[in-house]
Amino acid sequence: MTTTVGLSDAALLAYDAVGAGIPLLALHGAYSARGEVRDFLDPMIDARPVRRLYIDLPGHGDSRPSSGVRRPDDVLDLVDLLLDKEAPTGRFLVLGHSFGGHFARAIAARHPDRVAGIALICPALPGEQRTPAPAVVRDDHVSTALDPDQRAEYEGYFVVRTVETLERFRRAVVPVVGDVDEQTLESAITAGPHTADPDTVAVDAPVLVISGRHDHWVGWERQQRLGDRYPRATVVTAGDAGHALPHERPGLVAALLSDWLDEIGIPTAPARRQ
Repeated sequence: MTTTVGLSDAALLAYDAVGAGIPLLALHGAYSARGEVRDFLDPMIDARPVRRLYIDLPGHGDSRPSSGVRRPDDVLDLVDLLLDKEAPTGRFLVLGHSFGGHFARAIAARHPDRVAGIALICPALPGEQRTPAPAVVRDDHVSTALDPDQRAEYEGYFVVRTVETLERFRRAVVPVVGDVDEQTLESAITAGPHTADPDTVAVDAPVLVISGRHDHWVGWERQQRLGDRYPRATVVTAGDAGHALPHERPGLVAALLSDWLDEIGIPTAPARRQ
């Protein structure tokens, strides 16, 4: 069931809560919505006692209207309202894909003493992006089954084009790609500046950074240097994957998230008796 918190009628944050355990804020990227992250993340960690809070960033999905969200710190103010409601005390986790990764870092910078762990998947970083030239890792010509608009979306996002990734695109991406509030996107869904600078606030918690070597949207070289920002960082650059990394290499992402949760101390739930 969708829940909302708000600063005003024009500044809302919509989210779904799934599971029980330590809260995890899960953030999607620009031009997406919470359903994409839920689709790939739920199967990866549903055996853990983690309460997943899947958030629509302002200007996306059900977090509209959003004309009252005018700057990046407004987004963080809305997240603070969510934390007041869902996790007023204690520690929490934060995970983000793409621009959601940037906001995950910014949330951690606001609450460095409460964050138990950060997972960043193909995170967008402030400043000029150093991206590789567009390349295709594998093309089984499955996109011919799509209409022109969806084909352009698929081929612009996926560098591994197989029956499996096409099915994930149709299931996880197509339903969430739609209208966004462009004004909010330009003014608030950006890489800062934030009052608490993610590059200067120390966070002593396990951090996982995963990038795709063929990510022509945000790159991978600058993301590797996040290992210098976080003393407990694990940094992985995945070959044969791009910005759609969690859809293209789900087994790798699942294994790395499992290791991250182990390091934090989140156990695997006991198997249910049949």
